[in-house]
Amino acid sequence: MITDDDCTIPLLLRHSAARFGTGEALVEGNIRLTHGALLDQALRMGAMLQALGVRRGDRVALLMPPSVAHAIAFLGCAEIGAIAVSLHVRETGETLARIARTIAPRALIHDPVYADKAHAVLEAGAGIARTIHAVSTLTPAAPDAQTPCIPRDLAHYPADHSATRIWPQDTAAIVLSSGTTGVPKGIMHSHATLCASAGAGMRYLGDTPDTAGINGFSTAFIGWFNCTLPFLRAGGKVVFLPKWDPDNYLAAIAGERITTFILVPTMWRMLLAAGPEKHNLSSLRRVGFAGEPMDPATMRRIREIICPAVMNTYGTTETGTWAGCTVMLPQDYANGADPRSVGRAAKDVEIRIIPAGGNIDHPLPPGSEGELVIRGASVAQRIWEQPTLEARVFDRGWWRSGDLAVMDAAGFVTLSGRVDDMIILGGINIMPAPIEEALLSLPQVRECAVLGLPHPQWGQEVTACIVPAQGSAGTRGDLDAARLLKHLETAGIAGYRRPRRFVFLDDLPKGNTGKVSRKLLRQRIAASVPAEG
Repeated sequence: MITDDDCTIPLLLRHSAARFGTGEALVEGNIRLTHGALLDQALRMGAMLQALGVRRGDRVALLMPPSVAHAIAFLGCAEIGAIAVSLHVRETGETLARIARTIAPRALIHDPVYADKAHAVLEAGAGIARTIHAVSTLTPAAPDAQTPCIPRDLAHYPADHSATRIWPQDTAAIVLSSGTTGVPKGIMHSHATLCASAGAGMRYLGDTPDTAGINGFSTAFIGWFNCTLPFLRAGGKVVFLPKWDPDNYLAAIAGERITTFILVPTMWRMLLAAGPEKHNLSSLRRVGFAGEPMDPATMRRIREIICPAVMNTYGTTETGTWAGCTVMLPQDYANGADPRSVGRAAKDVEIRIIPAGGNIDHPLPPGSEGELVIRGASVAQRIWEQPTLEARVFDRGWWRSGDLAVMDAAGFVTLSGRVDDMIILGGINIMPAPIEEALLSLPQVRECAVLGLPHPQWGQEVTACIVPAQGSAGTRGDLDAARLLKHLETAGIAGYRRPRRFVFLDDLPKGNTGKVSRKLLRQRIAASVPAEG
């Protein structure tokens, strides 16, 4: 039996292979691997990397969709002490090249479906010595025979290659933040933090071999780890969907008898619009959401149509989530907890509310608004080659979130927004969340985001960006500024908090994690989008 104190990714994999060897571990299309076969493939992947000159501590860039091949690549890196760095496949080639120059990878493993972006990385002169192809259900054609390819060529490498001693505190992965401008910061997660998250995650996702999850998150998102490693540690299976498609997602839940899954609210709304009533979802035991607040209307439909047991979790790239998060459990909702809350600290996790940017040792009393800070076994402590930022956000095991929140006397945490998302109107602080929640309660509103834009007199102007339910800004029917303002008045939003400007759009720009990007939204509006109000 392994414990969090001595766990590494290779030990986790061996433990699962020994206990659940014949049980299914990974599924993608027609590809199905047992836990025993997964260990074999990971060992051969490590041997391939060693044969190509990759050594302990070398970075290996992965440019791949969520797939069995990506999981094998990550696990193979872990076997030899190399550090996996999954690149955002939605980034531009220029940004990917800048990231590559920052992390200086020894090798690049990429799916040929991203050949153009891989070429941009290689042409940037990032010093990548070797290239490996990887096949997924998205791969357009068979890769060339000259370039090593997984899983095609793994059989040529031994599963009993020379073992590399791995320590729990060794870095296992550099997980890129979900930034949309500049070079995303690289959060360094150790074997210990990832294993701690895997162990804690079993408490909430399922700890038996019949547990089954579905993972369509970007491989560069901490959510990929959170929705993969707990299932491997529990002896369950993970079904990968390389491309987000609500119809395929629902079909996979029914066909693979999925027991639990997590989506961000934007994806949930798309899933509900895809007709879940047409599928047999009776295998579901618990579902969840994360990443951003959930509006009450969507929450109600999830419970009625998908699964009555819903949980909410708050965690980030820096916290590794399951052993560094808050959790709102189904029983919390049933017992009357505030549905706007993200729950209480997960088991063995510490939460404090402090003055924004203030002393962590001087927490505020219950009911006070301040900055949320977290300490737990899966919280990272290092940022790749950014010591100044590292010192600012990590403090003696604590992580400073930059999120404003309130914690009540029972320990329930309610987020009130980002410190930098606060709208300051004539010296008055206005948070977007209550306004967005009120707007989303209108059936005619599919998505919305509220932000502050520059105003010559008041400093900032409250602006609401609306995506009508019809899906087209040109056919929004009777949804206009007057109706929206009347609805906000009825919902109890004070006059000074109501938007002075409404912008109607076909969609809201999303970051790499599927969340609405306020930075990109501001850029779009600045580029002259028709407004109303």
